[in-house]
Amino acid sequence: MEGEAALPVPARDQRDQRALVRSVAFVWLATAVLVLHPHYRAVGEAYLDRLGLPHWLMWATCAAELVLGVVVALARPTWLSFALQAGPVAAFTIILAAIEPLLLAHPYGVLSKNLPLVGALGVATLMAREGRSARAWWLLRVAMALPWFTEGLVPKILFVQELELEVVRASGLVPMDATAFLHLLGAAQIASGVAALALRGRALALLLWLQVAALIALPILVSWHDPLLWVHPFLPLLKNVPIIVGTVVVARRCSISS
Repeated sequence: MEGEAALPVPARDQRDQRALVRSVAFVWLATAVLVLHPHYRAVGEAYLDRLGLPHWLMWATCAAELVLGVVVALARPTWLSFALQAGPVAAFTIILAAIEPLLLAHPYGVLSKNLPLVGALGVATLMAREGRSARAWWLLRVAMALPWFTEGLVPKILFVQELELEVVRASGLVPMDATAFLHLLGAAQIASGVAALALRGRALALLLWLQVAALIALPILVSWHDPLLWVHPFLPLLKNVPIIVGTVVVARRCSISS
């Protein structure tokens, strides 16, 4: 609660908390600045047209996101700032899912990655008050494991889409049926998410560093097929930044977690 006195937070916990906050601030700032790219505007205007909204709203929203990103990066997180960020993310997710439900199953997590993003922000807010408490630590682990469940199960097993099948076929790296490969990859991602919650100590650290490598490598591989994903207004690739930062925080400290 806002009225409760915050406990003294160790310096190392403060550094981790700031890293999480700034990774989320990066997403807000990227969303704002990338409006300067024509592809961003073209996609954004197409969705505004579907909603019957004027194009100037995109510029106004990006200006607000620019201010929000700067404030989030510099100010101490509070539950009020959490609500001011989580609320728009939730509204944005609900509106887009309503007009295009398959976005929930998008292979690059355009909406599903909003869950770990909000989770990272919630953990940072909690850590600002109580450091690496048991509940903050467990919430961070769950938030960082979520993308492996959602992206493994939904787009790769339940709703395989031609977009991702084309990337697999075009890569020339998969000597088997593309659909079967995605099913196997999805199962491996789900297993990775389970292991991230079940393992401890060095085994967990090794797994998490492998996940960090995958979170960096996979967007690069995907963007060879479609480099414009880097400037898509829903940030399917750049939303990996808070997931990478949160995973690194856990990996660096998992040997002392309970």
